Amino acid sequence: MSRLPKRFIAVSLLIAAVIGACGNSSDDAAPTTTRGETGTTSAGGDGDRDTFVEISGVPGVTDDAITYAAIGTKTNNPLGSCILDCYVQGIEAYFAFRNSEGGIFGRDLVLAEPIDDELGQNQVRALDVISGNQAFGVFEATLIASGWGDLDSAGVPTYAWGIHATEAANRSHIFPSLAVRCADCTGRVVPWAAQEVGATKAAALGYGVSENSKVCTQTVKQSFDMYAADTGVEGAYVNDGLDYGLPNGIGPEVTAMKDAGVDFIATCIDLNGMKTLASELRRQGMDDVVLYHPNTYNQQFVTDAGDLFEGDVVSVQFLPFEADAEGTALADFEAWMDKQGSELSELAMVGWINASLAFEGLLAAGPEFDRDAVTAATNALTDFDAGGLIEPIDWTQAHTPYTQATRDVDKGLECAALVRIEGGKFVTLAPADKPWLCWKQADTAWSEPVPTSFG
Repeated sequence: MSRLPKRFIAVSLLIAAVIGACGNSSDDAAPTTTRGETGTTSAGGDGDRDTFVEISGVPGVTDDAITYAAIGTKTNNPLGSCILDCYVQGIEAYFAFRNSEGGIFGRDLVLAEPIDDELGQNQVRALDVISGNQAFGVFEATLIASGWGDLDSAGVPTYAWGIHATEAANRSHIFPSLAVRCADCTGRVVPWAAQEVGATKAAALGYGVSENSKVCTQTVKQSFDMYAADTGVEGAYVNDGLDYGLPNGIGPEVTAMKDAGVDFIATCIDLNGMKTLASELRRQGMDDVVLYHPNTYNQQFVTDAGDLFEGDVVSVQFLPFEADAEGTALADFEAWMDKQGSELSELAMVGWINASLAFEGLLAAGPEFDRDAVTAATNALTDFDAGGLIEPIDWTQAHTPYTQATRDVDKGLECAALVRIEGGKFVTLAPADKPWLCWKQADTAWSEPVPTSFG
């Protein structure tokens, strides 16, 4: 299983900056069965997909539909990017796709009216869903995951945007789109990217408002140091104490990096901070420095920035839209987004991936299902990849964190999908038909990555 902490940290670090201000907030053909929170499972699989079994007593389940709630951040979103609305578009596209095939167990998949948690009200909204008892499961795309513990305790299958590793850890009902198991593990991804663009001196930057950001920044620096002899890229500057949002700019820090000869900067900051950084680099005559972006896979944002990010490297948490779709679900995603009249976006893809896992968990549980049965069946999946859209997740292990010292428990891969900005467009760094760059997770020795496809 992959350890890709940079993305979730770069978004979750802003949580510490805003949370204080926001607060916490009956015949043989159709046998009848009454299911509660029993957790028993029947033999599931494609062969049972069209089998209808009458079920009572299960929240959100009728003879015609399986209804889910969606909670996410829209109002007061400090990132300024599309979160809840785009996320919902991906879920609805996936549900429309599956419903066009006949749904599952004789029922349609239905998404109730989306719920805006207004940034600081996630726990309140989660408790509303729990007490309302009208949704079988919940989809979550929030910047402050304060309600996840309540959803887990209530046994509600919850599928979420994978940017909150701490809130997802050790909670068997919480299924993030990206399973992050180690926050302090060194990695080869960023040093490899620096080497690939011909850099020799690198910097690591992060905000000082969050311990997560500090860990991220220091881990990047340690990764540069660990592989410097192999890559020829030394860690020349580190600063994990930047003010969130860079309200006073970043001029002195850029000057210090200029003096240190830095030609590559990896950050643990948000996309707006990246724009401020890139603008200051240009002002000081350093716009040939390559930036490594954890959060800027946003074509409109890049287009609006003109050539400010030209040549930069961007990390993507799923199969990039620019990759070869053959053998994967990317073509289905694109087709059904188009049928829904929706634009392709990162959060829409996250919604599609989450909805895909919800469907696969139902299918594995079988036609006599309840919440615990679906949770148990999902946690038995060993290679979920959403149709080749993400690095395979082994859900028998994915809820359990580990550390740099214990990383040998992970027999999977360290993988990344990277794109570079060329002519204002994203281009895959690896071959388009094998866009993932992978190393063995437990083996920390330097090696070149293996281009990989999960389709």
